[in-house]
Formats: sequence, structure tokens, C-alpha cells
Amino acid sequence: MLMPLAFLLIAADKPPPLSGELVLNAANPVVDVEIAGVKLRLRVDLDGQDSIELNPAAAASLPVPWEPGYPMDVGRVRLESRLAPVILKIYGRTRPNQVTEHGRDCCIGVDGAIGPDLLPYASVRWQRTDAPAATGTLSLPVSVSPMTGLSAPAAEIPEMSLRFALGQAETVGTAAAGAVLSRLWGGRWNDAPHRVTLAFGVSRPARTIGFTRPGLLAGFRFDTLLVRISDFAGDETLPADPVHPDEVVVTQHLQRQHAWTAVIIGADRLSRCADISFDAVARTLTLRCAFDQP
Repeated sequence: MLMPLAFLLIAADKPPPLSGELVLNAANPVVDVEIAGVKLRLRVDLDGQDSIELNPAAAASLPVPWEPGYPMDVGRVRLESRLAPVILKIYGRTRPNQVTEHGRDCCIGVDGAIGPDLLPYASVRWQRTDAPAATGTLSLPVSVSPMTGLSAPAAEIPEMSLRFALGQAETVGTAAAGAVLSRLWGGRWNDAPHRVTLAFGVSRPARTIGFTRPGLLAGFRFDTLLVRISDFAGDETLPADPVHPDEVVVTQHLQRQHAWTAVIIGADRLSRCADISFDAVARTLTLRCAFDQP
């Protein structure tokens, strides 16, 4: 989120019009940039937030005026933050921007991450040469939220939002998403609870739901879905385990979080996309992939 002071400083310099296209290797979408005179390497992420995220060491190297930011909830783990207004320089282009850090490394092998909507380009394209032959093209309208970053609506399920994470190995849904899909597709638990690693290395409890009537999200079929079983459920209820007469059930009551009905589609599906393009002017995301048949 933008603090008022940072917002005023960034707004003071009107950025030049967006132009041109940045083409990236989807297997390693890294760009060289300069921020406050410091050269950094940033990964271009489709699931980025509304500012440039830096590892603490990279943030410490910048001679910029930091101010307190808003906390971020990764599941039920709250991370405090700080932020600063900056000017981003990339391949001869400049754009007013904002950097933030949350006290933990966000990224391995680079200094940080940036979303495509924060770059001074009219379009950003991720290409994958080893992807299977595309079977179709899908274009989705994209919106940005200071809390959840870039997302698109699921055409098949209006209340569902989709995020796309090239750097995340497996597709993961929030508890609210798992509950909604279980009602629609006939969900039941496939395994015992375990843990999944999310942003900033945060580990959260998760479990796989299997569907008796599998459906499609963004053109990809889901027979199963890994679900964060205690994160952002709101009033939604996940499937119950069968209870045998001789079992004693112990229920843990957790503080209710707001419902966030979202599925973050990872590399298990996006590796099948030869081309993913973000249009910053039209605010659309276009996927050309080996999609599944309905």
C-alpha cells in the first residue's frame, strides 16, 4: 500500500507515456535496473504487489528515505514493512516508483521482484521455448489491488479471482476458494494436512481436495487443488472428514479472516504456456497455452 507521503512524492513527477514491449524468458524473467544509483537485478513477476519488493540486503544498500509501511498478511503470519519513493531506471527508461521490504527475503538469486504494471513498457511478454504446442488463446481483464496485487476474474466462476505465479511450483487456493470449488465440483479431501511454503518462505498448513466433477480455471482442468486450509476463509466452510462412531473430534477455533476467494496458478500449469502477455494500456493478460478440453 502507498503511504500518503510516498504517494505525493511519486505523483509529483508525471511518468512518460508507456511505450514499447519488454520480452522476457519465462524460465528466468530477470531485468537489470538502477534505483537511487544502485544497480539491482529484479525478477518480473505476474503476482507482484503494488511496489517493487526488495530483499532486506538490497533495501539496505539504497540511500533513500524510508518510512513505515502497512503490514502484509501471508496467511496468518503478519510481516511489517517499510517503503520509500524512488526513480526506477531500466534500459534507458525511467519511471517514478516505490520500493518496499518486509524483513525477509522475497526472492532467491536476485535482489527483488517487480510487477509488469510498474515497468515503463506498454506490454510485457514472457516466452517459453520448451512449452508444448498451444491449443488456444485466452485474454483476461486484469485489475490491481494494494492488498492482493494483479488478478483476473475467473470467467467460469464470477466470485473467484485468479493470480498467476510463474515462480510458484504448484497451484494453490485459499480456504474460501477451496470451499467454493468443493460446492461446485463435489470436493472431498485427498490426503492428510501438511504444509506448503508461500511468499517470503512462510510455511502454512495445506491439504489437497479432489473433485468428483472437475472443472476449468483459465482453461486448465483441475481434478485436485492444494488448499491453504486456514487462510482467508471468511464464512466459507471446507469439506468435513468422515467421522467414525469411536472417534473423538477436537475442533480448533481460529480468529476469522476476511474471505479471499482466490486461486494462484503456478508453474504446474503455466509451464504449458508458450506466450504470456501483459498489456499495460488495455489492462489485459493474454495466455497462449496448451489448454485442457472442457
